[in-house]
Amino acid sequence: MKFINLNKKNWMQIHTYLSLFFLPAAFIYVLTGALYIFEIRQNSDAKIYDLKLDFTPKKGEEVKTILNTMIDNNLPIPKDTNLKTIKGNPMIGDIKYSATLRKNKDGSTSVYVIDRGIYGILMMMHKSGGKKYDILGFKLNFFDLIAITFSISMIMFYLSGLIVTSFCKKNRKNAFTCFSLGLIVTILSIYFSI
Repeated sequence: MKFINLNKKNWMQIHTYLSLFFLPAAFIYVLTGALYIFEIRQNSDAKIYDLKLDFTPKKGEEVKTILNTMIDNNLPIPKDTNLKTIKGNPMIGDIKYSATLRKNKDGSTSVYVIDRGIYGILMMMHKSGGKKYDILGFKLNFFDLIAITFSISMIMFYLSGLIVTSFCKKNRKNAFTCFSLGLIVTILSIYFSI
């Protein structure tokens, strides 16, 4: 109960410091989220090489094939050459620089190399991409921890803002009208977007 009984000054400090701490993460989410709507995706600023192969590598020779193809085309080798499977395709590298062995629609095989810029990396963070670790029984990357705590802090932003304004004591009717209007518009926008 003591948590709820903090004074307005304490709630203002919580609001201010959480806002400042999460401002960089908020900027990343706002930028990448808005641009994603306009179909500016993670490969927008990437250098992409689609290196067609005239054969399909045998099982177990995927890494060797990827590495030899990259060497033959004078491309740098990714730091991480451990084989991973992404959407059913063998891959080496990370979200910044990777090479994937993939089947094309025409049945041919390619080594698909992506070298993303900063925007692509930020978009992949937004989409929870990156190196995953076992954290508390979940497969997460470290930016996921920022995302989770940012989501929790959003509740604190609103709660502390409402407490600081004493739930709009002087304009309570206008505040509830505004909230109701926002709720209705949100529900209608979801309904008409389905």
